[in-house]
Amino acid sequence: MPEEYKIEPLASEGLCDYHCHCDFSVDAVGSIDEYCQTALRRNLAELCFTTHYDTNYKVEYSDNYMRIANKKVRANPDNLQAYVEAVHRAQEAYYPLGLSVKLGLEFGWYETAEKSAEEIKNRFDFDYFLCGLHQLDDRCFWSHDEEKGSFDLMSLEEFSEKYFASLIRAAESGLFDTIAHLDYYKRKAYQHYGNDVVDAHRPHLESLFTALKKTDTGIEINTAAQRHGLEEYYPKIEIINTAKKAGVKVIRIGSDAHHPGQVGYDFEMAAALVPSMVTGCED
Repeated sequence: MPEEYKIEPLASEGLCDYHCHCDFSVDAVGSIDEYCQTALRRNLAELCFTTHYDTNYKVEYSDNYMRIANKKVRANPDNLQAYVEAVHRAQEAYYPLGLSVKLGLEFGWYETAEKSAEEIKNRFDFDYFLCGLHQLDDRCFWSHDEEKGSFDLMSLEEFSEKYFASLIRAAESGLFDTIAHLDYYKRKAYQHYGNDVVDAHRPHLESLFTALKKTDTGIEINTAAQRHGLEEYYPKIEIINTAKKAGVKVIRIGSDAHHPGQVGYDFEMAAALVPSMVTGCED
């Protein structure tokens, strides 16, 4: 295992990682068992798998696919069955060992996604339904291969308006427990727009928070931003504090792990910066 993934037990008890991608996600490595074993070594109480699932086939990128038995297949309800069954087996195997394993999904939101999201949620009894926004106008934010991404085609003002309008629609649907990595765009946006990205969220938070509160949808604290070279989390602490003051639920910490060694990444610091309720595993 690489040195940067050296696994040390967490000193705090009761921490729960509610955003993990095992190798059912095409862009992740490591089996469910490897993630669970890491969670036990980290001293986590719960681990929630949230494999990528995106049914907007107008966009050709990794989340449109799943990996099953080492084969790359389309993300669809029938193919998702294997993932669901594998997580259920882990639930039975690891509960006696002291780890509660949860079944989740990171659903990739897009403009006409509501019907697809509702159908998959009704078919499977997810413990946690997470909304991830990675695309606008049938394009990923940043370019893949030769295709131009949203950043290449929009000004920062236009991008931020479309981005937050899409998040608001997802929140208004009432389908999701949580919005993932709320300001995820900043991972690459600085390269395109410069330091103006720092303030891009500010005109839109009031409307977003209104929608989140109306449907009792929460936001997560996603520690992956530091792995991506940023100084804060997704979202930044300013947004977390503003959300709390507005009455928006901040209910989960997630590593967004794509490798077993990333499970519980930087959780000690994240837990220290947020209310104690986000460290608890049950609502």
